Amino acid sequence: MKRNFRNLMMFTLVAGSLSMYSCKETKEDEAAEPMQHEMREGEEMDHEMDNTMDEDQILNDEITAEFENQEIGALYQHYINIKNALVKTDATMVQDRAKEMVAALETNETNAPVAEAARKIATSSDVNQQREAFSELTRGMDSQLEGALASGEIYKQFCPMAFEGKGDSWFSNTKEIRNPYYGDKMLKCGRVEATIK
Repeated sequence: MKRNFRNLMMFTLVAGSLSMYSCKETKEDEAAEPMQHEMREGEEMDHEMDNTMDEDQILNDEITAEFENQEIGALYQHYINIKNALVKTDATMVQDRAKEMVAALETNETNAPVAEAARKIATSSDVNQQREAFSELTRGMDSQLEGALASGEIYKQFCPMAFEGKGDSWFSNTKEIRNPYYGDKMLKCGRVEATIK
């Protein structure tokens, strides 16, 4: 009986350690630690005073990078607008931003994967379906952003917990994590995976 109890306790400790590690808190200087902030099951974000500032930052996510091609720059701005709406978990805003992107892409047929993903987002009112299509949008944007910058940086970020532990990426203007796949549930869960220059 003691042995079973001891085994159960060891299993619980190991499982708890693994789940805590997936979104572990780090200092900004520590590149070796993959995650920015720790989240525990059932825990809500307790930064109520911070939320107003965060929402303002989310809505005013200015692009500091300069693009060689202005069409790619405009496309990236639409992408950021969709990402920011997903961070806020506002399905209506996400739809509106995606419709803007679709309208902008009507004249540009070279961005077929991006346009298709944007259409999926624009026609869905379910935030989970929008997030799945946003994953496709991010993959489409990846090829558009490669070698597109004249100056500045874009950060490719990654959440290992997205889509039931499969993980997924997104692009951001800042190193600060604002997770579009979880929004306020796990706002700061993720890491910078690459820097596009």
